[in-house]
Amino acid sequence: MKKTKKILLGIFIAVFITLGMNHCSSEDPANSAFVHVTMMDNAFHPPVIRTFKGGKIRFVNEGNNPHNAISITKDWSTEKTFGNLAMFRGAHTDVFFPEEGVFPYFCSFHASPDGKIGMTGVAVIGNATFNPQTNIAKSKISKKWSGVTRKVPSQYKTIQNAVDAASPGDLVLVAKGIYKEEVTVTTPSIVIRGEDRNETIIDGEFLRGNGIMVVGADGVAVENLTTRNATLNGVYWTGVKGYRGSYLTAYNNGDYGIYAFDSVDGLMEHSFASGSPDSGFYIGQCNPCNAIINDVISENNALGYSGTNSSGNLYLLSSIWRKNQLGIGPNTLDRELLPPQKQIVVKKNIVYDNNNTNAPSKKLEYPSIGNGIALLGALENVVEDNLVFNHNNYGILVTMNIDENIWISNNNVVRNNKVYHSGRGDIALSGPVNVGNCFEGNSYGVSSPPLLETLQSCTGIRYPHTGDMSSSIGLLALFVQANLREFVLGSYKNQPIPPSQMNMPKESLDHIVPAHDVFEANKGLIDKAELPKLSQAEFDSATNKMYTSGWKVHFPGTLKTWYFHIMGYLLPFAIFAAWTGLAILDRFSGKGSKLDYYFWLILLVPFIGSLIYLYSKESKISKVVRNTVVIGGILLFFTILAYAGYAMTAVTEPSVT
Repeated sequence: MKKTKKILLGIFIAVFITLGMNHCSSEDPANSAFVHVTMMDNAFHPPVIRTFKGGKIRFVNEGNNPHNAISITKDWSTEKTFGNLAMFRGAHTDVFFPEEGVFPYFCSFHASPDGKIGMTGVAVIGNATFNPQTNIAKSKISKKWSGVTRKVPSQYKTIQNAVDAASPGDLVLVAKGIYKEEVTVTTPSIVIRGEDRNETIIDGEFLRGNGIMVVGADGVAVENLTTRNATLNGVYWTGVKGYRGSYLTAYNNGDYGIYAFDSVDGLMEHSFASGSPDSGFYIGQCNPCNAIINDVISENNALGYSGTNSSGNLYLLSSIWRKNQLGIGPNTLDRELLPPQKQIVVKKNIVYDNNNTNAPSKKLEYPSIGNGIALLGALENVVEDNLVFNHNNYGILVTMNIDENIWISNNNVVRNNKVYHSGRGDIALSGPVNVGNCFEGNSYGVSSPPLLETLQSCTGIRYPHTGDMSSSIGLLALFVQANLREFVLGSYKNQPIPPSQMNMPKESLDHIVPAHDVFEANKGLIDKAELPKLSQAEFDSATNKMYTSGWKVHFPGTLKTWYFHIMGYLLPFAIFAAWTGLAILDRFSGKGSKLDYYFWLILLVPFIGSLIYLYSKESKISKVVRNTVVIGGILLFFTILAYAGYAMTAVTEPSVT
C-alpha cells in the first residue's frame, strides 16, 4: 500500500511539473522578460539594445521633455502601445519584437524626419547581425556667406523646401506671411532670416511640435522672425556646436520659447519669449556651455530662464525678467546629464514682479513662484549687479533642489545687487545643508535669516550656520500640493499676445554670418554689460504695487504652506529642546520626583523654558555663565529684531536706470 502511494505521488509530481513546463512554454509574451531603454533628453540609453526573438523592450521616459520611439519603417511605435504620441516624464510602455532583425528607431520630437540625425536608437533582435556605424558625416561648415540667397515664397514655396535645398553658408530669406509648418534643419552653417520680425511668423497652430528645430547642424543662425503656437518649442537647437538666435519672438509655445540643449558656443540676443509652461529662454546640459544671453525680455512664462545642468562660461547679461512665476532659475536635476549645475554669471539684469499665478505652468514648475533669482542645487555661481524687486517670496534665494537625489547649493557668490520689496526676504539662504555661500555689498531691506551678510560675508566672517529651514520645508509643501494638482495651472494656449518688437537694424542686415566661433566673437559683451533701461511707463507699471519686505507667509498662502513654514521655523527649537531635554532627563533620572522626568518639556518654550530651568533649581552652572547665556541671548534676539525693523524702514525705492 505504501509503495502504491509513493508511485501515485511520483506520477502526480511528474504531471504537475510537466503542466508547469507547458504553461511556461506557452506563456503570454506580455508576461515575458524585458530589457529597458531609457529616454533621456536628446538620447536613448543604451543607444543599441539587444534582446531575444519574441522579447520586448520597455521604453521609460526619464527625461524632462516628452519623447517617443518610432521605427524608421513606421511599422511600430510606442504610440501604438502607449496610446499617445507623446510620452511624458515617468511614462513607460512595452514594444514586442516577434521576429529577428535590426530595427532602427527615432524620437519624432528630437530627431530629423528621416530618423538619421538626433535622438536615434537601434534594437537588435535575436541572432541578427548588426555592424555599428559611426554617425553620418556632417556636411562641411562654412564660416562665411556663400553669396546664395534662397527666397521664400518667391523661389521656394515653404521654408522647409528652402532649408532642404540650402548648402552651408546660404541665406534663407523669408518674406512677410504666416507659415503653417514645422522646420527641421540638418544642414550646417545656414542663416534663416525673416524680412520682418513681427510679420514673418511660423505658426504651429497647436498641432506641430517645433517652430524651427536645428538637429546636429553646427553654426545655424535664426534671425528676425516670430514662432508661435508650437506644441513644444519656438526655436530649438540640439546637439550642435555654434548657434545664434537674434531678434526673435517666441510666444505661446508648449514647452520652451528659445531653447538650446546639449549645445555649445552660442548666443541668444535682442529677443523676446512669453507664454511657455516651462521657460522662455533655456540653455541646458552643457559644460562648458560657452554661451551668452544678452538683451532679452522674458515674461508670462513659468520660468523666465531655466538652465538645468548648464555650466561653465555661461553669462546672463543686461536682460529683463518679469511677470513670470520665477525670474531666473539655474538648477541641478538627475533627469538630464552633466549634473551638477555650476559656474555661471548672472549680471546686470532687471528682475521684477515674478508672481504670475496666471502664467502657464507644469505642476513641478509652479512651486518656484514668487521668487526673483533662485539658485536651485547650484554650485559656484556669481550673481552680481542686478536690480531685483517686487517678489512675494524672495528676491535672491539660494536653496537646494530635489530630484532622485538631493542637490545642495554650495559656494555661490551674491554681491552688489539691489534687492527690494520681497515678501519674505530680499536675500535668503535656506537650510538645512547649503554651505559655503557668501553675500556681500548688496543693498536690501530684509535678509533671511537675519544678519545674513554679516555672518556669511565673502571677505569677512563665514559663520557655519545652515540657513532658514522654513523656506525649504515650505517649498517641499508646495511641491506636494502641486503634485496632487491642488493648484489651477495656466494654459500656454491662451496667454497674451505680445506687442510688436524691434526689427533687426539695417546695419545688422548687411552682415550675413553663420554661427561659428560665437562665444569668442561676443566675449566683449561681458565687460560692457549695463542694466537695461525701463521706459517711464514700464517703471510706473512695475512700481504700481510694492510689497512690504519680510512679513508674508510663503506665497501662495495655503493652510498647508503656512503649517509647514511654521514647523520649519520651529524645527531648530524643537531639535535643541529634544537634545537638551534628554541631557536633563539623564541628569535627574533616579534622583528626583516624577516631575523631574518631565522637567525638560518646558524647554519647548523658547526663553521662558531656559529661564525657569536655570533660575528655579540649584544648578552646577555658575551665575555669571547663566546670566551671560540667558540675558545675552535675549538681548541678541531683540537686537536682530531691531536691526530687521530698522532695515525695512530704511529701504529706498528702485529707480529708473
